[in-house]
Amino acid sequence: MDVALVTGSSTGIGESTALHLARNNFHVFATMRNPDAGTALLEAAKSEGLRLEVLALDVNDADSCSNCVGEIVNRAGQIDILVNNAGIGSGGPLEEASMEHIREVFETNVFGAVRMMQLVLPGMRERRQGTIVNVTSVAGRVANPNMSTYSGSKFALDVMTESLAAEVVRFGIRVALIEPGVIQTPIFSKGSNPPNPESPYSEFVERAGHWFGVRLEKPTYPQEVAELIEHAIVTDEPKLRYLVGPDAFSMVQARSEFTDEEWLDTGREMSLEEYVQLLSDRGISSYLDE
Repeated sequence: MDVALVTGSSTGIGESTALHLARNNFHVFATMRNPDAGTALLEAAKSEGLRLEVLALDVNDADSCSNCVGEIVNRAGQIDILVNNAGIGSGGPLEEASMEHIREVFETNVFGAVRMMQLVLPGMRERRQGTIVNVTSVAGRVANPNMSTYSGSKFALDVMTESLAAEVVRFGIRVALIEPGVIQTPIFSKGSNPPNPESPYSEFVERAGHWFGVRLEKPTYPQEVAELIEHAIVTDEPKLRYLVGPDAFSMVQARSEFTDEEWLDTGREMSLEEYVQLLSDRGISSYLDE
């Protein structure tokens, strides 16, 4: 039975992934900063007779990371799969973002994932097998206004993951990126700064709110992401990148069809109605309307 470590498992994608992998014959260590938040997860696993354990892990703390990995190796012998899911959201224009907030987002979304990868890679390399799955975002492929800090962190993890994948393929280690669109999870309520109605960038806040509001009317759910993560682990035809959700596919396609200048032009001053119409005129209204 393969051993899987899933970070950020208290809610959302991490919680769904931990349960889904356990239901598919993985020995799962579901990790989170406060293990008390995993009570419902443990109860669900116990009721189904699943091999799922909850451990404390703060990916921002080097000692916590080292202790968690050591505890899993002591209990289970090795770590076959790492799912780096822990992350925080962020919204707001770059000019108004504090350096403290930017560092906080990068600390969790980038450096936390790197810490965990560096801890599990030696064992995987020695055994010449293992899988690392990094949950990033379509925001790590397409940059939109009001998302500079979040997108920056996801772009950073995206390119580091791509580089790592080429570095370790010779050792039989599989590396995959999961890139969801808008998923029905609490992430953005955890990390975003409150909007400032006096901000010269308030239009972008309004547009972002419209975008998320429309997508959440017909959301993609964490279970769909969990199923794709499991597929990335077990498939005989692995890929580096996996988009999740219709909005993720539409956003990537739309960006590929725009020149840089056309994409930047969507940031010019206009009403929300004019903005939505501009996207429609350019043939990409589907990801807002469907």
